Amino acid sequence: MKIDKRFYGESNSFKLSDLSKIIKSTFPDLFHSCNFLKDYTVNSCSSIQDAKNKDIVFLENKKYFKYLNNINEVCLIIEPEVLNKLSNKDYFIATKQPRRVFAHILNLISPGKVDKKINSEISKSAIIKKGVVIGNNVKIENNVFIGENSVIGDGVIISQGTEVGSNCTIQYSIIGKNCVIYPGARIGMTGFGFHFDRIGIYKFPHRGRVIIKNNVEVGANSTIDRGSLGDTIINDFVMIDNLVHIAHNVKIGRGSIICGQSGIAGSTNIGNNVVIAAQVGISGHLNIKSNTILSARSGVTKDINHAELMGGFPAIPIREFKKQQAALRIMTKKLKNE
Repeated sequence: MKIDKRFYGESNSFKLSDLSKIIKSTFPDLFHSCNFLKDYTVNSCSSIQDAKNKDIVFLENKKYFKYLNNINEVCLIIEPEVLNKLSNKDYFIATKQPRRVFAHILNLISPGKVDKKINSEISKSAIIKKGVVIGNNVKIENNVFIGENSVIGDGVIISQGTEVGSNCTIQYSIIGKNCVIYPGARIGMTGFGFHFDRIGIYKFPHRGRVIIKNNVEVGANSTIDRGSLGDTIINDFVMIDNLVHIAHNVKIGRGSIICGQSGIAGSTNIGNNVVIAAQVGISGHLNIKSNTILSARSGVTKDINHAELMGGFPAIPIREFKKQQAALRIMTKKLKNE
């Protein structure tokens, strides 16, 4: 994954041997072993599913072990216990806490600082209302409207015909054509990337973006977090209601609808034309099949591989859920009569 220098500045380069020395000195209790067939130079980090040659990735979640066979010249940061599962041991750094070590490396490679100030490009046909704050290197295209007191962060691109309501904040984002962003929306905020170890809490850096494509609506006071590795992506014609939370690295397919007070946890993929009713909660790292309908207050904890109407917690096919509820009512009546 190439970190977008428009938002995060230039990346630093390190030889693998130098990184291993830094890890040994910084985390002497965590370092276990390493091996490099070639001492190549790296300047990018990635998730394992998107890794390219000479990237650094970390592997912790067993759900992603299936991608191990797809990588060649990629340096893995892994737990020592996983070494026996590697068929290719050419490039690895084994450590007791891969995520903690990877977060440190990511901050070294991408400090996230843009030193160069570049003037913004604002179309003459754009309407910028009173109190709007616009950062450096922002691009605002034709016929864009930005309401009172909104904040547009450094590097943001807002494409033609898009309307941004009052009191919005947009950072680390590229917004497509003819979108409507209602008042109070927060787009491109850092994700809730906190993790624990024996020392305490540490923050996982976020070096991704939010990509909102064309003809999308984002409701009032909704929040879309930027990706940690890679991007959060909202595809064409997605309709997002008020008070919706979309976490880092979520991908929403074309034409999907998300109703108010619903929340989608990180790295979940929502297919095309999915309907998510009010107050639905969806766990992280899941896949929701296109054309699925999630009824109000559903709680999704597993992948949904077949498109159907789902309900309940945990979410199951709605007919099965209704049968369970009917059986429960019968049982409770019997208990009352005893």
